[in-house]
Amino acid sequence: MHEYYAKNRARFRKDMRALLGPIANELSEKCGKDRETVLEEICAHYERNMLENFPYIGGDAVSGTKNLTGAYCFVSMGEVLKGYGVTLEEAGHLMVLAYERRFQSMPGFVRKILHVLYSNIGILNRMFRRKDAANARNAVLNPGSFETKTMIPPEEGYDFSYHNLVCPLANFARKYGYGEYMPYLCNLDYVMFGAFDVALRREHTCFEDGDFCDFKMKLGEKPLAYWPPVFTQGGGYK
Repeated sequence: MHEYYAKNRARFRKDMRALLGPIANELSEKCGKDRETVLEEICAHYERNMLENFPYIGGDAVSGTKNLTGAYCFVSMGEVLKGYGVTLEEAGHLMVLAYERRFQSMPGFVRKILHVLYSNIGILNRMFRRKDAANARNAVLNPGSFETKTMIPPEEGYDFSYHNLVCPLANFARKYGYGEYMPYLCNLDYVMFGAFDVALRREHTCFEDGDFCDFKMKLGEKPLAYWPPVFTQGGGYK
């Protein structure tokens, strides 16, 4: 285990419980055990199989670390639930419920502010170009960390777009055999953007297509429904 993850083990456990807390009752029902027992099983799996093996991609200095450590909380959840006969689709729905409830708990004015932010193309371009530069600097120090590229002008038919060129989530899934979870993890982006009333579209993913993940936004359009998962809806989006 990298020293960063070892040092922050207690914090990651706390973060995991906060992420899964909103669906603790469903987890208890699925497993036929009390909430505390199930959460502890998932935390133990996470520490043993995720924290033990995560690559260091910049730690607290980069936002991508939270993407990696947070997403794989759900993978540990799915792996534990398998032992209780819970299907991948059922686990995917629990992921959606956890994310949905997380964003619903945010004050309404905060969601409105984020909607306004993601509707201002000038601000988005400046913000994401700074993010591109920061990610590029970090990737020199920590190869395999997130790398992004803001598309200016945006892809045809869209108001704003950016690409993830390198995705540590996808790389970790390939290395450790968690590929079946990736479409469900990617589906959570639609939950988040939907909470801010932003219409996201994606047709490529690093894991499935091997090139990049595209995030494309259309102002004034209705967000896609995220359950059943976008990748199952037949619209060509992932």
